[in-house]
Amino acid sequence: MTHAPLPNPAHAHDLHPPRGLLMAVGALVLFTLIGVGATRLAGLERATDWRALSAENLSLTFEDAADGGVIVRTAETGAVVREWPPETGGFVRTAMRALALERRQMGIGPAPAFTLHRTESGKLILEDPETGKWVSLDAFGGPNAGEFGALFPASESGS
Repeated sequence: MTHAPLPNPAHAHDLHPPRGLLMAVGALVLFTLIGVGATRLAGLERATDWRALSAENLSLTFEDAADGGVIVRTAETGAVVREWPPETGGFVRTAMRALALERRQMGIGPAPAFTLHRTESGKLILEDPETGKWVSLDAFGGPNAGEFGALFPASESGS
């Protein structure tokens, strides 16, 4: 009695992917390389420095009030821009504590101002010029970013 031979795993290299699949993958790679090259040659690269897109900015200091609130002042005059009573402004507290932690680790005190930027497209970015760190506030949702957006004077922001 004769039996059909069983496939030998040692001969698995004899199997080839379909030619159409290989051509499609090759075309995709080629198209990607041509697209990236054309974009770079045309000067259409994405802007890597968001500061160039800043339409307006504020230099602000943030301080903890004696009662547990948060006070925001303009760096230039020290005028109070906004106060959050205790147990309010949770996102503002969290964002500022994250940046303040970086400052403490680098031995920088709370005195230097932070910069709040509004880009031409309306995105909000909070920057710590002392450490070089920054936070894109819009990544945390409109209501959270709006807490910082409200710090811009209404006459300047068009609100």
